[in-house]
Amino acid sequence: MAQPKTIGIFAGLMTSTGKLRLQRRIEQGSIIPGKSYEGDYELPGGRVGEKDLKKALTLEVLKNELILRVERDLGIAVRPHILPPVYLAVFEDRAKDICDWAFMMPVPPPPFYWDENAPTARTTVDVNPQELYDLAQRPKGEQLLSGWGKRMCRLSLGALLNSSSSDYQLEARKYLDEIRPDWQITEYFGTFDWVLTHFEKELGFR
Repeated sequence: MAQPKTIGIFAGLMTSTGKLRLQRRIEQGSIIPGKSYEGDYELPGGRVGEKDLKKALTLEVLKNELILRVERDLGIAVRPHILPPVYLAVFEDRAKDICDWAFMMPVPPPPFYWDENAPTARTTVDVNPQELYDLAQRPKGEQLLSGWGKRMCRLSLGALLNSSSSDYQLEARKYLDEIRPDWQITEYFGTFDWVLTHFEKELGFR
């Protein structure tokens, strides 16, 4: 896996019913030049501002970035878990010189970690795994960003592995197994420190 040129952080906002909250995208641009996903649904979050990898890839920086991004996108406050698990999915296009690492951190259900009843600055939708699949089948401009099986889909299913519903957990795992049978090896769901230790060589940290 190549060293990242950009890093993203996304929040898996888990509701009290075990569903995942997505937001409707209003930005016209994306990490792919000339590509727009305006109107599609995605996890709240975005690019990490810190450019220095050693500074950016720390749990504290990513948690702070997540808090800022959710507040910017939805206008609500969140409180990440002290030691959250992470799901890492990479998008790489060597022809366009793109290597983007996206981290998803699940945010546990209300009321302590966030207020699901607070008004939001964007249109949102709460989904279980089946509803996520249905959302991905909609036309471009009102679907799950990039469609079924793509990176935003896998990050969202990774978030649903933390659902308070055991049925949703099992369904999310089943979908991930179908989409990417080796996801537990290639996409690395675990503690942040474990992920960093695993990628020390790629990151040039040793």
